[in-house]
Amino acid sequence: MYRLLRPFEYHEPETVTAAVDLLVRYGDAARVVAGGTDLVISMKKRELAPTHLVAIEQLTELDFLERTPAGGLRIGPLVTHAAVAQSPLVQEHYPMLAVASNEVGTPQIRNMGTIGGNVCKSGPSQDTPPVLVALEAELRLQGPSGERVVPMGDFCTGPFCTVLMADEVLTEIHIPPLPPRSAGTYKWCTKVTATDETLAGVAVVVVLAEDGTCADVRIGMGSVAPTATRAPEAEGMLRGAVLDPQLIGLAARMAAGECRPRSRPDYRRRMVRVLTEEAITELWEGLSATTFPAIPGGRDAGSAPGGRSSDDATGGAR
Repeated sequence: MYRLLRPFEYHEPETVTAAVDLLVRYGDAARVVAGGTDLVISMKKRELAPTHLVAIEQLTELDFLERTPAGGLRIGPLVTHAAVAQSPLVQEHYPMLAVASNEVGTPQIRNMGTIGGNVCKSGPSQDTPPVLVALEAELRLQGPSGERVVPMGDFCTGPFCTVLMADEVLTEIHIPPLPPRSAGTYKWCTKVTATDETLAGVAVVVVLAEDGTCADVRIGMGSVAPTATRAPEAEGMLRGAVLDPQLIGLAARMAAGECRPRSRPDYRRRMVRVLTEEAITELWEGLSATTFPAIPGGRDAGSAPGGRSSDDATGGAR
């Protein structure tokens, strides 16, 4: 049930340091607000009742999206989902993130909501966290004691819970460059609801070694555990191996077994198996065809590696 908002004081600091000072001053009574797409609803539902809102949407120092000298990507927390999805940099170098960002909410939400707010919300069924986990992103946090960097895989501790302290602000999302001969994809299935919430999401990155074996694989899963999580046992099964349909199928089933769904466990595990198998197969075949055309199972030279469909985004070989 939605209600009128309770009274609160609205603060507009001019710097991140000033924002941190306000959070220190007001403690648990304060909340950071940017797009406000989640926070305002929580306030209307009386799930949260802050008496001080610290607005950061005017801080241009937090609104950036750029390549790093090493070839990675820096994303400011104020970049909207729509801006991430439409960014030529993201589409070229990390297309799986562009597609995941385009699946967040509705067009109105994507134009107002920010990637930083989505990460800090730490909802189990969100689309960007499993992708950021698979890309091994790092988060830069600023508080009264200075800055610290937290791997995305360690940031979320439970549903709607993170290691972000009450007096800290997320200032940057850093995605390292992908290794040579690598590609990534994001696949998902949704509940048919008003918001089409993700029922299961799988983000996969595959790296091909010079000898044609699988040098590395990362499997990020969303909406099938309390937080976005990896599938380390399934990944370990594939590293160093020449992939084939049987091995990929075994790894997909293992990934499904590493899930911890909060509801509909059998169906969610089945979808993780299907999505993981599809993702790894498509990435492996695409990389094999473009890098080592003679590898068994690779596509014909005329096939298009890294193809996209309405429910996935696959990056080409790098």
